[in-house]
Amino acid sequence: MKELPGDVFITGQLLSAQIQALAEQGVMSFVNNRPDMEAPVQPLSEELEAMAQSLGVDYHHIPMSGGLSPGLIEASVTAYKNMPRPIVAFCASGMRSAALWGFANVETLGVDAVMDAIGSIGINLEQIRAPLEQYAESKKAH
Repeated sequence: MKELPGDVFITGQLLSAQIQALAEQGVMSFVNNRPDMEAPVQPLSEELEAMAQSLGVDYHHIPMSGGLSPGLIEASVTAYKNMPRPIVAFCASGMRSAALWGFANVETLGVDAVMDAIGSIGINLEQIRAPLEQYAESKKAH
């Protein structure tokens, strides 16, 4: 598990037992960025959500497949603004979760700080720099 600014942790696929263990360690929220049925043995989001709900922690399923979309970005921004921390976000490898965290935080941290934070956890997402810059500019215009 890798830590990003704002009491957020990024990791690969979680199972129900891991959600339970993390919640018992104080994690307050989970973001699942993986679409259901992406891999044969992957647990369904509804199973993971049921576990989270039974533990009284927040859970959001914001599946990313095929690239970024305005709806995906806005759902991530809303989730990160409103969810109690610490937050664990996960997908297959953590890369999609890191990208969506970046969009959710670029307005407050800036593009360079977001890219530095993602790079510091060993993920190279240089390909999102230009879209991040465009998104940050669009937010300044409003």
